[in-house]
Amino acid sequence: MKITSLIGGGLLAAALTACSTTLFFPLPSADSAHIRTHLEYLASDALGGRKTGSAGYRQAADYVAGQFAALGLEAAGGPDYLQQVTFRRATWGDHPATFELHGRDGDITFELGKDFIAAPPTVAEQVAASAGLVFVGYGIEAPDYRLDDYAGLDVKDKIVVVLEGRPARLPSEVGAHYASGRTKRNTAARHGAIGFISLNTPESEARRPFARSAAHLQDPRFDWLRADNTPGNAIPGLRISAGLDMPAAKQLFVGAPRSLDTIYLEMRNGVVPKGFPLPYSASLSSSARHETITSPNVVGLLPGSDPKLRDEYVVFSAHLDHIGTDGGKGGDRINNGAQDNAAGIAVMLEVARLFKASGQAPRRSLLFVAVTAEEEGLLGSDYFAQHPPVPPQAMVANINLDMPMLLYPFRDVIAFGAEHSSLGKTAAHAAERTGLKLSPDPMPEQVIFVRSDHYSFVRQGVPAIYLITGREAVDNKIDGTGAQVAFLKSRYHRPGDEADAQINYVAAQQFAEVNYAIAREVTDGDKKPRWNRGDFFGNLYSRKSD
Repeated sequence: MKITSLIGGGLLAAALTACSTTLFFPLPSADSAHIRTHLEYLASDALGGRKTGSAGYRQAADYVAGQFAALGLEAAGGPDYLQQVTFRRATWGDHPATFELHGRDGDITFELGKDFIAAPPTVAEQVAASAGLVFVGYGIEAPDYRLDDYAGLDVKDKIVVVLEGRPARLPSEVGAHYASGRTKRNTAARHGAIGFISLNTPESEARRPFARSAAHLQDPRFDWLRADNTPGNAIPGLRISAGLDMPAAKQLFVGAPRSLDTIYLEMRNGVVPKGFPLPYSASLSSSARHETITSPNVVGLLPGSDPKLRDEYVVFSAHLDHIGTDGGKGGDRINNGAQDNAAGIAVMLEVARLFKASGQAPRRSLLFVAVTAEEEGLLGSDYFAQHPPVPPQAMVANINLDMPMLLYPFRDVIAFGAEHSSLGKTAAHAAERTGLKLSPDPMPEQVIFVRSDHYSFVRQGVPAIYLITGREAVDNKIDGTGAQVAFLKSRYHRPGDEADAQINYVAAQQFAEVNYAIAREVTDGDKKPRWNRGDFFGNLYSRKSD
């Protein structure tokens, strides 16, 4: 179902009928003064950019917990509203990553940061693998799309060599799932591989240059820890991973059945490259220093009032962390994260206040969750979705807020994921009730649906949407698209994302009101949200009890 059809007359009428039990709740007015107070505190220099595990992040968490308490929400997830998450923080050890290629004519040593990139390992402080190399094309196994890059290849106890990206014929969001490092590494391990080498391509170089990735070599790597002290995202059997730039990658194909340039040509022509064993083996190693830190999710509960529905939970989430301070000396080094995501937290707090102020408890229960470690790879939401303070099957929907772009009063909203579940109709109806419209995703190439905290819930089978403001400004003189693109280019993940004149509080009020309307319809509807029939993600992550 295309999102553009949701605002057409026939389907809108169907949506209104489907939501008939929730048509009569009043729509309150949000208070922009509350939002401003929260946003300015959370984006202040005093919090130092709210880096996961930092003192500034803990101040922010204590602030949100205090607001939950003041609203009368119940503590969930732990005492004082804090669900403590234990993380392993890995930095380079005494011997950073090494990569040697072995062939009949001798060995080639690749240079970290110049020829290849890697991250400090979180599984162990010393990791290594030495084995033969097998090229597996894109490394994708997608039966529904008749793709099996491992067909006829034996990669047991081998190191697989994998192209970045995916075939163009895969739909964008489905393709993003199959093209993700997580999926490709899991697929490799399932076939018995012990190492994973990804190859930069002309397409990936254009999208994210190798040099940009290499500039982050010194960044720590995080993962949450299980009760047995193993990383939550560890892949059993897969010992080590690395990424090769194109010039170095071509060395692996010298003397092989096809050169890498030939394979690049096949990709450009829409041919899915076939895999084959390479005439080399490789030795990779890495070391890390491990530090254990804690950084909490903050969880408040608003119990439902309906005896039949109160044991179902709608999760309203936003990430509280940001990226801390920049290195170097002089100038403004604090990445305040006003839009990303102090604004999302501030709106979430206002939505919680509106529910309490309404005097009408929701029929279903609401969990308001400020998650940690989004910037480290959606880790706080991943932990919460797998360790909720309620039975996992009781979570029926997630509404997520991340960098809402409160730049100007707007006429429309965008709901990433709307086309995957009944939440799309809910969002369309709620937008219409608040004088807005639901617009289609203006940047499908960015596949936002798989890139924010809501996706942690999707992976647990929970229908989810993620809202941002649309690109149609109330003032026709404002170019909404231009304003959003300008923010992304000049302020996003930079010290310039401050609580200054860029924040439009009329937009903040609008955004809180439409999110309240969505949340109220979901909590008060007779039926819980459902994946659309035949939806790829619904089928992929469907829960056994459904």
